[in-house]
Amino acid sequence: MTKKLGGILAAVSTPFAQDGSVDEGALRNHVDFLIENGLHGLVPGGSTGEFAALTLDERKFVNTVVIDQAAGRVPVAPQTGSTRTAEAIELSRHAADAGADAVLLVQPFYEAPTRHEVIEYFATVGEAANIPVIAYNLPGVTGMNLDRPFYRELLERTDAVKYIKDTSGSIEQAFDLIFNLGDAIDTFVGWDTIVLPAFSAGAAGSIWGAPNFAPKECVAIYELAKAGKYTEALEIFKRLWNVLDFLGKEGYAVATKAAAQAVGVDLGVPRAPYGELPADKKEELTKLIAETGLTYAR
Repeated sequence: MTKKLGGILAAVSTPFAQDGSVDEGALRNHVDFLIENGLHGLVPGGSTGEFAALTLDERKFVNTVVIDQAAGRVPVAPQTGSTRTAEAIELSRHAADAGADAVLLVQPFYEAPTRHEVIEYFATVGEAANIPVIAYNLPGVTGMNLDRPFYRELLERTDAVKYIKDTSGSIEQAFDLIFNLGDAIDTFVGWDTIVLPAFSAGAAGSIWGAPNFAPKECVAIYELAKAGKYTEALEIFKRLWNVLDFLGKEGYAVATKAAAQAVGVDLGVPRAPYGELPADKKEELTKLIAETGLTYAR
């Protein structure tokens, strides 16, 4: 029986060893770190996890390691999307067999499919893998924005899609989905700088990269907002906001690893084609982190 998703799900960074391989030990330690600091769920193999720089076998390996290390303590929903439907099915079935509670599916990118083809993609993968799907709206990458009419049409086609991750960056769209689709599907926001208003409006939570370096704070923003303690939630959100804004502008996965390094969490270096932040940007981020008072040295 899969667990229902809600709250703060960490988009888990993928640590790499000095030889460039996936660092299994560091990944297992990071899973424990995230769970011990209150995360409500884990999403390996997403954008923050540099999935585009991983081989198919590495994607399976990362998903298996995270599911195994989580050991049922929190739900795990690997990102299993691909430019090929067959590969997305293979990854999703593998995740389901390994014990995942859901899969996050980014739609095919680069050569954008039509609206009908995207609906068929989500339906086909979810039904073939027999696992709940989080439909991932990432228009900055895919070239297509998935709005409320899209999801209404999708839900008429399949019941495999149980959740939305909206990374449109639009608070208006987030509100529209939360207010007008809440009877049919749960919406997670995936844009750092609007999470608090989305939580306050009733979002199911966030699938978010910032918990890699600020797990307690990200969880607190959500739990305080859910409890109606908006002033307390705003204090934390405001303290983190400049860092969150930086992440969205400087290469998210790379900046997340640099932020983690600055608070004392070593997630290794990015994998090519991604590279470390330039020295001036790293210095800027380090100063912003210092202003937050964040520290997780271990």
